[in-house]
Amino acid sequence: MTETSAPEHSTEPGTQASEFDLSDPAFITDPAAGERWLGGPRPVCPGKFADGSPIWVATGYQDVRKVLSEPTLRSRPPGDSHRESMLSRGIPEDIVDMFDSTLLTMDGEDHMRVRRLVTRALSARRMQTLTPAINRVAHRLLDDLAAKPEPDLIADYAHPLAIIVICELLGVDEDYREQWREWSETLAAALRPNPEQFAPAVRGMARVTRELIEARQAEPRDDLISELVQIHEQDSERLTDDELVALAMVLVQAGHETVRNLIALGVFTLLQHPDQLQLLKDDPSVAGRAVAELVRHTAPVKHTFRRFATEPVEIGGVTVQPGEAIQVVLAAANRDPEEFDQPERLDLTREHNPHLGFGRGAHYCLGASLALIEGEVALNALFERFPDLELAADPAEIAPRYLLSMQRLPVRLSPVPTTCPVTG
Repeated sequence: MTETSAPEHSTEPGTQASEFDLSDPAFITDPAAGERWLGGPRPVCPGKFADGSPIWVATGYQDVRKVLSEPTLRSRPPGDSHRESMLSRGIPEDIVDMFDSTLLTMDGEDHMRVRRLVTRALSARRMQTLTPAINRVAHRLLDDLAAKPEPDLIADYAHPLAIIVICELLGVDEDYREQWREWSETLAAALRPNPEQFAPAVRGMARVTRELIEARQAEPRDDLISELVQIHEQDSERLTDDELVALAMVLVQAGHETVRNLIALGVFTLLQHPDQLQLLKDDPSVAGRAVAELVRHTAPVKHTFRRFATEPVEIGGVTVQPGEAIQVVLAAANRDPEEFDQPERLDLTREHNPHLGFGRGAHYCLGASLALIEGEVALNALFERFPDLELAADPAEIAPRYLLSMQRLPVRLSPVPTTCPVTG
């Protein structure tokens, strides 16, 4: 593909229909649409964002890497269009400024300033020290699971484990956790939010976060919120009021949504690949490599937010002009045959696995280390406790859609007997 574009792809985004159309509800709900995209050609091509606006879409591994690492691509569109976009998505005007103070929308010096404050607290070494606590949470949930003949592994295990761990790390009181789960599910639908639900959820999260911060100002504890509050009090220029609230909200939101999806998709996928599951059962020490492969194969996060060009930049033979947006599909990049041998195959022993499941560059996921540890602990504990676990529903009925998270994962903890025992 040359910079002047190949005949089958327009040089201006949105001028030609594209299969990657986030404005089409069928793309989100139709599993075949997502699978076609993941397995299709990988040029940079035109598409549509959820609001119908034109975007470029990058799916090839090297193109995605370049987008994620390119400093001239920014998180915010030029001018006032970013604020207008947030208002159109249902974000209340009274908290737009706070919502615009998240790591997800920051770039450059501001982004690095805020990111550095939390990087040490979420370092891989510190996350390793949490393994015993995560293991205790997992086994406590599995104790409760054992009392249910056909539990829902998402509602009864994946979700509570993820929300408990991140809330305990940050210091979110137990009374708030179920409410936060409901708010988070509303925000997770941000591509097509329901304004009547979205605005109250955002306001509620902001209100509770401010209350939590005030409580830690009065009585510090050994948690991440207390650390951030202390930094803020020592030098408010290092972390403003809005940035502190936004950071706490994003950490809770992202810190459990990705882990929930990783565990649910991981279990569902392993149950579809019994040979690979047996490898994990036989040798729990492969869990680290197994979770990395599950991240690559199942893509708990399918794509990133849009990035906007501040100057002309060439990606995959296409020139993205200033003001134009480009979005990368992590799930497709992680199935690129030019980078991965037999990419469609789940291989828990895969040695070459430079997946992009947590992004790359300045916006690489802060909680990647924690997510990987939680995944390892959750899978090992589950299959050690219930080695005969099996699905209790037709896989086709519960299979994940391209963008929608799995809604349920009914399982049986032991197989249904095929013959009646002899009594006497």
